[in-house]
Amino acid sequence: MSNAVIEVVTFKLNPGVSDADYVAASQMTEDFVRGLPGFVARSLSKGEDGSWMDYVIWSDMTAAREAAAKFPQADCTADMMRMIDPATVALRHETRLWMMAAA
Repeated sequence: MSNAVIEVVTFKLNPGVSDADYVAASQMTEDFVRGLPGFVARSLSKGEDGSWMDYVIWSDMTAAREAAAKFPQADCTADMMRMIDPATVALRHETRLWMMAAA
């Protein structure tokens, strides 16, 4: 999978949204995301400054772009999308050039 694509979405939540509620809403998208062609893995993290990162690995750029187009349209993503401050969203796709994992 040398041409895997990393999708990085950074954002902040709307005021009053709890971390637990957002994580629960994200987990509701699992079946949908797992069913998308080219899905490899996904992680969600939050920094000390309140910024979140949704980090997804796709098999290739076509799969990543198609998923990015479908994701906001899916019924299961509506709650999650409402919790995000749209003014803070940044999405980018990058081709993975190297990877290291635990031995």
